[in-house]
Amino acid sequence: MNHTVLSKRFLLTANPFEPVASGAPLYGSLRLPETLENDTRTLFDLHGTGPGDKAIIVVGEYGRGKSCLLQWLHREYCREHQIRSFYFDNPGVHFYDLANALLRTLGRKEFAKSIWELVGPYLPVSGRRTLFDKDFEAYLTRLSQSRANQPQHTAALQNAVRSAGLSDDEEVAHCLARIVTDVVRKPYFEYRDFVPRASGSIVPEREEAPYFRALLRTIERASSARGIAFLIDEFEEIGLQKRLTRRAAHDYLATMKRLISVSRSDSLNFWIVLSMTPEAYEMTAELDPPLMQRVSEKKVDVVPLTRDDACALLRDRLNAVRSTEVPADNDLHPFRQDLGFSPRVLANPRRLIKACFFALARAGMDVKVPFELDYIRGIENALFPEEEDDQ
Repeated sequence: MNHTVLSKRFLLTANPFEPVASGAPLYGSLRLPETLENDTRTLFDLHGTGPGDKAIIVVGEYGRGKSCLLQWLHREYCREHQIRSFYFDNPGVHFYDLANALLRTLGRKEFAKSIWELVGPYLPVSGRRTLFDKDFEAYLTRLSQSRANQPQHTAALQNAVRSAGLSDDEEVAHCLARIVTDVVRKPYFEYRDFVPRASGSIVPEREEAPYFRALLRTIERASSARGIAFLIDEFEEIGLQKRLTRRAAHDYLATMKRLISVSRSDSLNFWIVLSMTPEAYEMTAELDPPLMQRVSEKKVDVVPLTRDDACALLRDRLNAVRSTEVPADNDLHPFRQDLGFSPRVLANPRRLIKACFFALARAGMDVKVPFELDYIRGIENALFPEEEDDQ
């Protein structure tokens, strides 16, 4: 498909669909079906304040739009409400996997600077000198020049962490202090930094949850945010392993419990959103019924698209790259006003976007516009054979 075909026949400046059909769109807005957006807003608004867990489970079949919902929360809802959000794609089942993903996203030096800025006013003053410098780089320079005094700096920072209210736990405060003072010799994080009992780990053994809570509190205060949200996509990959080992099942459930418990904190506005398939949700409920009962009222079901939802999705994408006005009787040009896709494609946004991409990409001058039903069905059957659905 060349630019002439796009512009003259399809009235578009670009193909607004993606062949992989996942993630945020390059063209158009990140659109949710109206009912799903309203239900999600209501759920978050209802549980946004007050005691209790702030954990939400997003349940839906593959390709139904779970990732899109999490991306919408990340890009739209959380920004609207000044919530610092982090999007994770299948980070793993261990609790320290999340700490690793979180801090490696932020970067050790930047996170150390956040700690230093928050606790600096609480560092001790000796005569006219203070352990707090106005500039973080100056502090690191002075620290590197007095390596023999690093334990003194670490101890001072540890006390300042407690005074600043980041943590009242001695071990956790010590670990936060080490994040700062160890920057001189290692300005980056490594995976083993987050594995308890590993050599050089900055996570205190059996203190993972308090440590994690202190990390979140630091980020929240350093960002001047009203809360923190973890949006964890593809968490269901673990649950779909039918031969789940006893150890893997333990780690999977332990991580969920710890995250949900952290979200219960009265002193921290922390949201946890996990996406999973219906099979994974049922499997988790079988493994630990009380756990899922705690979040059963905070479940979002991502249901199939209606025809109106599908039309709205395509209309938004197409309008973002229109080269000229479209025919008055068909604002979905070059697609048919009724789209023409079968229900098994129309109801699944991932399939729909992918089919639209290839419908445009493979259309030459010999293809009639708007696309005829046989052409549309030929594209979708080539991409998604009916016999595969039957299996």
